[in-house]
Amino acid sequence: MSWCAVKAEWFIAAALLAGPAIAIAQDAVPLPPLDALESTVAEHLREARQESERVVGKAGSTRREMAAAHGSLGQVFHAYEFFEAAEASYANAVRLAPSEAKWLHLLAYLYQQTGRLEESADKFLSARRAQPDDYAAAVRLGDVYLGLNRLRDAREQFQSVLMTFPAAARNGLGEVALREGRFEEAIGHFRAVLERAPQASAVHYPLAMAYRGLGRLDEARSHLQQRGPGGITAVDPIVGDLQTLVRGERLLVIQGRRAYEAGQFQDAAAAFRRAISVAPGSVAARVNLGLALSQLGDASGALEQFRMAFEQAPDNAEVSGALISALLRLSREDEAIEVMTRVRSVTPDNEEMLVSLSILLAHRERYLEAVALLEDGHRRFPDRVPTTTTLARLLASSPDLSLRDGSRALALAMAVYSSNPTPVAGESVALALAELGRCDEAVEWMRRAVAEAERVNDTPEGARLRGESDRYARSPCRP
Repeated sequence: MSWCAVKAEWFIAAALLAGPAIAIAQDAVPLPPLDALESTVAEHLREARQESERVVGKAGSTRREMAAAHGSLGQVFHAYEFFEAAEASYANAVRLAPSEAKWLHLLAYLYQQTGRLEESADKFLSARRAQPDDYAAAVRLGDVYLGLNRLRDAREQFQSVLMTFPAAARNGLGEVALREGRFEEAIGHFRAVLERAPQASAVHYPLAMAYRGLGRLDEARSHLQQRGPGGITAVDPIVGDLQTLVRGERLLVIQGRRAYEAGQFQDAAAAFRRAISVAPGSVAARVNLGLALSQLGDASGALEQFRMAFEQAPDNAEVSGALISALLRLSREDEAIEVMTRVRSVTPDNEEMLVSLSILLAHRERYLEAVALLEDGHRRFPDRVPTTTTLARLLASSPDLSLRDGSRALALAMAVYSSNPTPVAGESVALALAELGRCDEAVEWMRRAVAEAERVNDTPEGARLRGESDRYARSPCRP
């Protein structure tokens, strides 16, 4: 759960170097509202701030000492996931000690966590230059490069740690090979990962995609059924130290998450239950307990936790998403629709919820309601691509033939494609053309969609589109 940041800014006193006094420019550190936090956490933040101020304000403190004070304060903020305050603190530490790998590593990790991948790559590179044997940074940098689709750079990083972190390196190399369409190589890497770490059940998914790329659909299906949450992580002592700093309910939630990620679901559930006993109003603990119970096969217990969390925080996307997913897994689709409708009343501009609700309504054969919902969303936000795309596809292929409007579907799909020429956008144009009986043109647009998927190295999407293309070559091709 993320806390609402308040722009209450405090400034650490001007620093003094050993020798003549020199003022060091420092970033302001935005603090969370301490009165909104658990008392244990608030006191910890106060103590950390006071200690940092003491060192930085002390006459004769060296750059390295002041950097350590800033960095240590950043670690406390980071441990509690107050990212903005942590970033400012780390930036101050890096400014004072630019060759200190620890602060570069942590700042890079923070950027990675918050989706700022270009900045993350830059800082991880600096960390590796400052400390070449920071092999955990190499693994993380490889993951960042994957996120940026810089496959050659990613491969280089993973190959550099094959001896140190073989499972993480082979997993990364498998991802690179999969994206490059080298399916046999990808399969070899992923199978090697599972031999070393059979609990890494998340690896079954990319392995399934590699088998699908080779057309070995039975093996692909088998591995999809074995997919789970257990991932592969390299030991990272610098990042690992963060969790030792946390106190109170947040510590228990973080411990539970670590156990969950390792596939230790009983231990995770126990930690989340203890967190709830300490802080009964903890939405994060309830949601995570629900997720752990789901993995343990207790669907009703999980649903109960998700419902309680939703009543506490109906506008929290993570909470509503967990509840909706649980209801759908139990085939309680009408209840899921009720929850989604309630979420839309709280967050009416939530496009993801609008599109998901329309798709579920269509699945329940409530096509008229689905189209009306999408029409309203498109009228209010005509430039939103997912809404427009979903509306176009439904108008082109609704099982309720009275709702079809091929001409309007084509106009909507072409508008999307002109500004966002993705493979899905091309397929949407083909779908509308097929509804209009323009089969030859539909086939040509499917070829464009496949070519675009191949151009961006989206191998699974390209395989799906190729499989769909055959029906457009038939006459009639109307869906």
